[in-house]
Amino acid sequence: MLKILITGATGNLGRQVVRLLLGRQHRVRAYTQVANPSIPQDVEVYTGDLRAGSGLAEATRGVDAIIHTATAFEPGYVTELQGARHLLDAAAENGVPHLLYISIAGVEESKFSYFKAKLEVEKMVTQSSVPWTILRATQFHTFPLQFITSGEDEQAGTITLPMGMSFQSIEMSEVALGLAKLAEGSAAGYAPVMGGPQILTLEEMAESYARHSNKQRVIRTEPLQGEIYDGFRGGVNLAPTRMVGHVTWEEFLQRRA
Repeated sequence: MLKILITGATGNLGRQVVRLLLGRQHRVRAYTQVANPSIPQDVEVYTGDLRAGSGLAEATRGVDAIIHTATAFEPGYVTELQGARHLLDAAAENGVPHLLYISIAGVEESKFSYFKAKLEVEKMVTQSSVPWTILRATQFHTFPLQFITSGEDEQAGTITLPMGMSFQSIEMSEVALGLAKLAEGSAAGYAPVMGGPQILTLEEMAESYARHSNKQRVIRTEPLQGEIYDGFRGGVNLAPTRMVGHVTWEEFLQRRA
């Protein structure tokens, strides 16, 4: 039984990691900005502000591993960058023997600012004195779904999408399990990338979405420009040699129907 700290424990990925670790009989400690009733009662909760580093000295003391899932898509990526620095400093001060960081496939090639922030944190982790593991994964299934639902016009019966985007999306719970298993071992450096089981264009994903939703939709594309669109063009976000996920896009849609 290990004592494992989860940052971002109330986020989508963090919640799944917490549940898995509890099920694997570990002692789980959650670091979160505010106490949250959704956190299971068996979890030891520490509150603080990752951006300022408050509460981290106490939260990291005496743990066997840290799984760092906290992130925020925000101007300047303060949570990502400053938060990681504060966490690494606290972990080093308390002699934490293993820190795991969840990153994204293709960050070293992308010009997308969020990916650049993730790469910068990877550099912080690899240069720190804390033994580390970094797991990169492709986008979760929920990510392309956001593009599809935000482009859906119920009244017009259309889905308008950015042109030229492709995804190799993966089921979030599979990545959560990967993190849990890695936390049970020693620091491993860069772990093998976790990629989804198939590569699909966003248009193909939207067609499946409409079919599983029993909706008649006309799929349209527009040549939208911007770093968030360009970050998913050209294949830099894909890992075609690492199709290790099992839950396909179709299966994901079936489960949420």
